[in-house]
Amino acid sequence: MFKRLFFCLDGVKKGWLEGCKRVIFLDACFLKTFLGGQLMAVEGENNYSWEWFVTELQGYLGLGEGDKMAILSDEHQGILNVVDEVLPKAEHRHCARHIFALWHKNFRGDEFKLLFWKASKTYNEADYNEALDEMEAVNPDAVIAFKIYNPKVFCRAFMDITTKVDVIVNNLAETFNGYIINARVKHLIYMLEDIRLALMQRLVIKRKDMEKSKAIVCPRIQVKMEKEKLLAANCTPCPSSEALFQVNQFMDSYIVDVQGRTCTCSKWDMTGIPCCHVVACIFFTNREAEEYVDDCHKRDVYLQAYAGSIPLCAGENIGLGLSFH
Repeated sequence: MFKRLFFCLDGVKKGWLEGCKRVIFLDACFLKTFLGGQLMAVEGENNYSWEWFVTELQGYLGLGEGDKMAILSDEHQGILNVVDEVLPKAEHRHCARHIFALWHKNFRGDEFKLLFWKASKTYNEADYNEALDEMEAVNPDAVIAFKIYNPKVFCRAFMDITTKVDVIVNNLAETFNGYIINARVKHLIYMLEDIRLALMQRLVIKRKDMEKSKAIVCPRIQVKMEKEKLLAANCTPCPSSEALFQVNQFMDSYIVDVQGRTCTCSKWDMTGIPCCHVVACIFFTNREAEEYVDDCHKRDVYLQAYAGSIPLCAGENIGLGLSFH
């Protein structure tokens, strides 16, 4: 009886190893045939299924014990157990949206929604504590309930900055599940072929699109940079040396070390994209802010992520005399 199958396309593996941040989103989606089952854990989301899947993934990608990488998932107990056992050194982030759905059952309304996400999305502990103070002023019980879910696993203020990822929701996995939704209605072999074909084309299209660009950084990162440049107009840099600045923004003051690539707001440290305080300092030195974007967001690294290719696969009744290289 068929039970399960693990496959990882070599072109995708190569791209992740050579050009992607060390972040993996874990999720399962239901297959929509009468046979049922799930993609990623075929016979169901249980401990044994996830242990098998994550162990296969660990070996194929050479993850070791998960050093300097992040895993992002919902709070399914099977995933929590397996990541802790197989990848004990990985930072395991829990999807803030799933936590919000549970927390919000007892604290309804737009005001609580805004307070939850303000606390979750702040980049440093000072802003985090300020957000909780605001929440406590509305309802002290909301803060107690918030802390029960362990903010260190879903709030940016406590995340590891080495991965240069500030994501705290599992939307990327769900986006991929939507991307393959038509394939999920087919039987296994045809579903896998549809996924292979879609990814084969995607690698080429993404690579060609980026090759047309002459910019230093990726287009979406450039959009974020332009927003920070606009906000920099409200920042006043006061140099202490060529690299150290005190930056005043309204009633707040921040310390920027351009050479060390840190800002006390922590946004630059975590994302690798200069915040408005840093941009103001860079402009003061008559340099371009794009030079200070982390390499992981630059065009050359993006091209490495999509440099691989997925081989062609002829149908059962055609191309039998052909070989592809």
